Parts: sequence; structure tokens; C-alpha cells
Amino acid sequence: RRAAYMSLYYCALVVIVLIQVAQGQQRVPIPLRRWDVLSPFPSATREVGADPLEAFGGIDTIPRGGPRMYPSELVTGGLVSWQHITPDANNMVNINYNSSYANWPLIEGWSGTAGAYFQGWALADFNTTSNSSHVMVSCQGVTVFWLDGVIMRGDSYSAGYMASTTSLAPGTHTVKVRFIGVESKSFQCTVTQLYSQNATSLLPVYDVILPDIVNGVLSSPYMSITVLNMGSSPVSQVIIAIHTSQLGINATVISQPTQHLQPSQTVPLVFSVAFSPSPIPASLCPPTSSLSLTFIITTQADVDAGHSPVYFTPTLNVNCRNFSSDPYAFTFLDFDGSVQYAMARAPKTPCDVSFGSRLCPVLMTLHGAGVEASSGAWTYAYEQQNHAWMLFPTNRRNYGWDWQGPGFFNMWTALASFSRDLPGVHNASSYGIDPTRIIYAGHSMGGHGCWVAASHYPDRALAAAPASGWISMETYQPLFLRVGDSWVDPYLKHILYGAVSDWSVDVYTPNLVGIPLLARMGSVDNNVPPFHMKRMARLVQQLSHNVSSVSISEVVGGGHWFDGIVGGAVMQTFFDQHVNSSRPPLPPTFVVTTLNPATTESRGGIRILQQIRPHRISRITVTRGEDDRWILVTENVRRFGFTNVTYGMPSHFTVDGVEIPAPACLPASHYSISTSTSSLSWHLSNDGGAWEATERGPSTYGPLERILMRPLVIVVGTSTSEHSRTLRQNWAIYMANTLYYQVRHVVAIIDDVEYDAKVHGSANLVMLGGPSSNTLAFKLGSCLPSGLGFKDENITIGSTTFSDPSTGYAFQFGCDKCTSGDASSMCAIISGTDDAGFRKGCGLFPLSSTVMVPDYAVAGPRWGYAGAGGLLAAGFWDNLWRYDCQLAYVATQDQCSSPYLPPSPSPPSSSLPGWKTALIVLGSVGGAILVGVTVLARKYWARKKEYERI
Repeated sequence: RRAAYMSLYYCALVVIVLIQVAQGQQRVPIPLRRWDVLSPFPSATREVGADPLEAFGGIDTIPRGGPRMYPSELVTGGLVSWQHITPDANNMVNINYNSSYANWPLIEGWSGTAGAYFQGWALADFNTTSNSSHVMVSCQGVTVFWLDGVIMRGDSYSAGYMASTTSLAPGTHTVKVRFIGVESKSFQCTVTQLYSQNATSLLPVYDVILPDIVNGVLSSPYMSITVLNMGSSPVSQVIIAIHTSQLGINATVISQPTQHLQPSQTVPLVFSVAFSPSPIPASLCPPTSSLSLTFIITTQADVDAGHSPVYFTPTLNVNCRNFSSDPYAFTFLDFDGSVQYAMARAPKTPCDVSFGSRLCPVLMTLHGAGVEASSGAWTYAYEQQNHAWMLFPTNRRNYGWDWQGPGFFNMWTALASFSRDLPGVHNASSYGIDPTRIIYAGHSMGGHGCWVAASHYPDRALAAAPASGWISMETYQPLFLRVGDSWVDPYLKHILYGAVSDWSVDVYTPNLVGIPLLARMGSVDNNVPPFHMKRMARLVQQLSHNVSSVSISEVVGGGHWFDGIVGGAVMQTFFDQHVNSSRPPLPPTFVVTTLNPATTESRGGIRILQQIRPHRISRITVTRGEDDRWILVTENVRRFGFTNVTYGMPSHFTVDGVEIPAPACLPASHYSISTSTSSLSWHLSNDGGAWEATERGPSTYGPLERILMRPLVIVVGTSTSEHSRTLRQNWAIYMANTLYYQVRHVVAIIDDVEYDAKVHGSANLVMLGGPSSNTLAFKLGSCLPSGLGFKDENITIGSTTFSDPSTGYAFQFGCDKCTSGDASSMCAIISGTDDAGFRKGCGLFPLSSTVMVPDYAVAGPRWGYAGAGGLLAAGFWDNLWRYDCQLAYVATQDQCSSPYLPPSPSPPSSSLPGWKTALIVLGSVGGAILVGVTVLARKYWARKKEYERI
């Protein structure tokens, strides 16, 4: 796989060379002849912070290349020192350790592959002599690197579509790489000096999304090509034109890109296209052929300056497909406004022939890590279905977000767009799609995604057939070796795991009871061991009290992938068995389960909408009586509703002993509970969902990762020093480039003074800098959560103020009342008590899946080496966007009263005698104790009555 990606990189590099030569860009490589390397240090997947060198001053301050040694449990003797490495002929830096120095077999014998993860640093210097050198730098095989202290995104998968540019003064410059390896590590960095000759600042990157032509008609109008802004100024008003190579076919851009590009930012442009004639005659676009397109890119500024436009070289091909037999690509606008694609394949038999007035079900199958959804090796691994559409979503990248977060919502946007618009379908009445009748499938990472989809959207399931899928990142790459967890308070660990446990599918196995399941695997799979699939099978079998509730297909001698693992006779028989069946019947007793209503739909027609304690497990146990009476018993549920889409509703039911005579359904009506301390009672609410305008619910629950699920604008604070402003701008570009690289996110970057509610009001906002340095953060002060405050860049959470140097923080909050957005608009603030703290705050922001950050977190001075053990606070806001100590960890706080009430102002100082002051203090303490005892007693008797009633 790595060889394939390196080949792709070199192809992309050739494309870049051609484009630059064509546009007058002369490029001169600058050699990096020697690297100083310090490693291996322990590491764990998806852990942030936790650089062991930070305890000794950090890579920027420790002596470089000297004799000093640093501790690591991975090597013989427990100490590592600098080594010097010369790149090979291909400029590759290869880092290896022999078994006498790092005994990987011994380590992996007790820890598994997770024990072989290590991290380290590599530094190299180069010189420039020009008065002002403009350079392009790219590092393949690493996630992040720095050039003269400026953070830049690496090309971690060596895919060829990430590079950065900057201007350098004459002198010596340093490239600094932080890398993670498994037993060994290889990476490659290139620095190229650019000389402009009347050239545009835009560099096309070979990362393109195009729809296919199906039976002569473009399946979708949306297209996307990616460009890098190589210049030193922002770019706007990008203009695209298209030329076709075939006579008689014209392509017209019907909507131009609206994206703005900051210097060194890589952005996928969004535009739409129409072909004429439509349909294109079969003679000009026969199946298995393609239509060649040449894209010409310029900007209004380039036109005004007389610069030549950019020709995207080589030409790009739009494939011509046959509807009745070929998988084909269609495009759509995802939740963030970016163009994404999915593959579809029509059933052999029209839906109206198979099902009469019913629509066709969907076999939705999810690819594994590194697999492109458009690859024929993937789309043809399954047989064409007789009676079901096939849908192949992308996870937004071939690695993407593990079918979690943006990847999870991408699959549902793809399904919704496809079922609504029927792209590529010429006879909609015969090939309609029912998005509520799905057979879930997938392999490897996609097998995990299959478990996630089936357990989170169970009422849509006709059946599920995951193959070689892992349970969760916590079990797939065990987290017991996390560097910082040695210092973590167990209560804090509970909160941190609450930020990622939503994707732990074993927690959601109650939702799978009653759904036909086939667990497919190879018996000698050493990538995703069969343990994962068989563990999931056992959990469902135990909950079902039936060993036949899950079918296990374990192929003896089979590895991670083998012919037929996803589309062989066993799998196809299972698909055929359930595609024509009615919806699986509900068990007599079932349990609706969620950790986060933001990511779950209904089970048995019941959807949990709000929790009493957010991000704690919530359940509704349902017992179905013979007289169509349902008995519901809730745990940690504040609101729920009936969907009435799948199973209908009972004629009458009881909830926690309360009789409900006439069920009503969503979205107009739902049921909510009063949470007063004196009583707990359920009642019908007919507000049509208006409660979400003031309370948290499915559209606004956390964790912090959830802010990525809409169009995103990063707002840079400018009311600070030039150095700090530049630091924030650099981090904004790094964050935007990382989100583009990971999930092809379209991110806008603006200064705080450029914010316009009419333009940006519908987007989620990430503000770099607190209210004292970011004018937009100041303007949104009235929307900050109750119990959170600022003084300068110091932050107060509850009753604790964090003001120590090198302290950083990140948090999200609902901001629709302060912007022109809707009720689901969210904002985040990232800052710190100083520049070092600001860097820590940025490090808390989730830029990959399974990052343990809840609604807010505060990283203290030790976070750099202690990771989670250096967090001073972390937690979730309550349903009213308030600080709640029962949902929080604050290191210095030893009292808890919930919900949070703002402290009373301090009384003025006085000169009362000491004995009178003592009496007042004693009286106050006694009164507080009396009030506390009274409250606890009321809670005890209310809870006792609640349990007796249930």
C-alpha cells in the first residue's frame, strides 16, 4: 500500500513540475543532506500532547546532536541519544533499530502491535542565498513539521496533494519533523526554491472529484478541483473555464467557486458544470470510454495584472458509464458545503418489477482504510444485486475519519442525496430508493463502520454483514500504553473516554438485538484479529439469549482479505435472503440505547432526544404486551419521541409507571420529563422541536469534534502583537490544511474584523484568541456558557481561574443567539494565557478521529509531556449550556453543587472585631451545611419515590 502511495506521489510531483514549467515557474531543489534524529520514545495512537522531551525543555531548547541522553522504556538501558542519518538516493530518511537496541518482538509479545508505536524528532538544515527566497516544502510520511518554527501539514499518506509555501530571508533554515513509527520509520522531505515569471499564484493539485456520465447524461453537476495558493497574499474570485477534446460537446461552468484562499492554504474549489448536448450521443461517449476535459484556472486579480491562466495538466477524464451494468460516480454537496462523491450501482431488476409500488432497498457497503470507493477492486468485489441498489460512500477520504464523525455523517448525506435526486437515473418511477430499508456491509475499517451504522441507525436495518471489522479504536489499537495516562485522575479518564465512546460499538449492541447479522472473517487475520467479530457476536448472542441470533462465517486459513470475503456465495446468499424480506420483527423486549442523541436514530420507533446527564449512557427498556401496550422504563432520559416510520406506535403505553393514553410522534410532538427536585413526571410536549432553540439536543450535543459537522470558518484574532497574530494565522492555515487533507473539508479563514453575519452566519465558527484579543469572541460574550468567564486571556471555569503561564484551552458553545445562524449553530474558542498556552489550546482541537476532548478542556504547563495527565479541567456543558461539576473535572476544585450557580459577589471589607467575624463565618458555614443537608434529603426522598414507582 505504501508503494502504491509513493507511486501516486511521484506521479503527482510530475504533474506539479509540468504545471509549474507551463506557467513559468522555475524550480530549484534545495538538498537536505543530513538529519539529526532523536528517538524512539513511547507513543500511542491518537494521543495529543505527551511528547516526553517536553519534560526536559522540548526539542526547541535541548542541545541538538550532543551527548545528552533522554529516557525511553523502549530501548536497552532505558536511554536514547542523537543519531545522524543521511538520506538515500531517493531522499528518503530511513530509521531502523536492531533487536539488541529495541527488542520489538519481546515488546509486542505482551503488548501487541500497539507496543511498537514510537515517536521521535528529526531536524535538518538548508541555506538560501537570495534576498527573498520563495520556497515550497513537502514532507511525505509525517503528519506535521515545522519550517523555522512555522507549523505545516505533512503528507502523512504520501498521497501527493499536500505542500506548503513561504518566503525566506537569506541564511540557514531548519526543517523540524515530529514523526510516529511502528518498529521503523521512513519519511521524505523536499524543499524547492521557486522563481516566478509573470505567473499566477495558484497551483493546481491533483486531487479532483468529477461525476460520471451515465447513458449520455452527467450524473451530477458538482465538481471540485484543488488548488494551493503559492503567493504571499490572499486569493479570491477564482474563475474556472473548461475545454473539451471532443468535437460537438461543450462544457459550461454554471456556478463559479466562492472560496477564498490564504497564503499556503490548499482548498478544494466548489463549482458546477453542464454539458451540451444532453444527452450526449452514444457515439461520442460510449461505455468504458471517457471525455477529456482541460480546466483553465485564473483569478480576477490575475486577469487585471495580465498574468497567464493555469492549465490543469494533464487533462482530466469524465468516465462514460452504462446505467444497467456499471458502477458509476455521482457528486453531492456534503454538510460542510464541500463536493463529495459516492459510487452507485443499479439493481438488475427495476424496483417496480421487484416490489410493485415499493421502492428498492439499498445495500450500503463501506470500504476499508486506504481503499478508494471508486476503485473497481472494491465496487466489483460485490455482485450486482438483483433487487437492491448498491451504494459505496467514501468516508470523505480513503482513510478519512474511520467512518466516525465526518465520515459517519458523510454516508448519510450521500444516501439522502442519492435517494432524493436519483443522480444518473433516467427512469425514476422504476428505480426509486427507500433510504429506510438498508442492508449494511463493509470491510475492515468499513466493517467497523458497518457495526457503527447498524447500531446507531438500527431501525433502517434489514440486515447487517460486517467483515473483519474492529470494535473501537480503544480495542483495535489498545490505549493502555498512552503516555500521559499514568498521571490521569480516574474520574478525568471517565470524562475523556466519554468523548469517544460514542463510536465504541460494543456499547450499542442492545440496538442490534433482533437484526439479522452475519459476521464474516478469516481465521488467521492478523490485521483485525477475529476476536473483534466474535466478541461482537457473543455480546449480541448473550443479549438475545440465543446463539443463533448471529451467524458466524470464519473462513479457515483466511487472512484479512481473500476472494469472496465481502461478495462470495455466503455473503450473496445472506443478501438475497433479506433484501426481499419484510422489516425484522421487534423482540418482545428491546432496549433503546445511546451515548449521544446527536449520532443515533430510533430503535423500535423510539428515539432518545435528550439526556439528563449528557454523554452518559441512556436506555429505554421496552416490554411489548399482547394487547399492544408497551411498558417503557427509562435511564438517564430527559426527552424521547416516536418516529412512526418503521414499526408504528403502540395503542397505549406507560413510561416509568406513568400512563400515556394517546401516543404522538415526531417531529410535532415528543415526551419530556420534569427534573425538579421534588418530583419526576412525564408529559406530552407539542412544541414542534422548539425546545432545541434554548436547550442542547441532537443538533448541538458535543463533543468538540461535532463543530466540524457544518460549514466551518476559522476567525483569527487581530487585537494582539504582530508575533501572536502571525502565530494564530499559521495555526489557522495548518488546521484548515489538515481538515482538507483528512476529510476534504472546505474551511474559510478570516480576520475577526472581516466577520460578516450575512456571509458567515450559517457556518460554525472557530475563534483563535479569547475576548481580549479576538473582537468576534468579545462580541459573542453574551452567548458564553454560564459558569465560564474571562479576564484578559485567562479563563475561569466554575469557581477556578486558570492563569498560569503556558496554559491553553479549547471549548465550544451554542452561539445562534449572537449570530444569524439557526439553533444548531456552534462556536469554539481556542486560546491560552500566552503564546505557549495558545499552542496547547490548538493541540486540543480534534484534527483526526478518536481524539479525547469533550466540550471543553484546559491544558496546563505539564500537558506538553504529560498529555491527558496535564489537563487541568475537562468536561461537558449541561443541557442549558451551563457548567455542571457533575459533568466536569477541575483539578483544584473540591466542592460540587449542581447545577452551577454563579458565586455571590464578595462582601466589602470591614473592620469588625475578630470574634464577630468568626461568628459570622461560623454562622455562614452552619447555614450552608443546613441547606446542603436539606437539599440532599429532598433528593434522597424524591429518588426513593421514583424507584418505588418504577
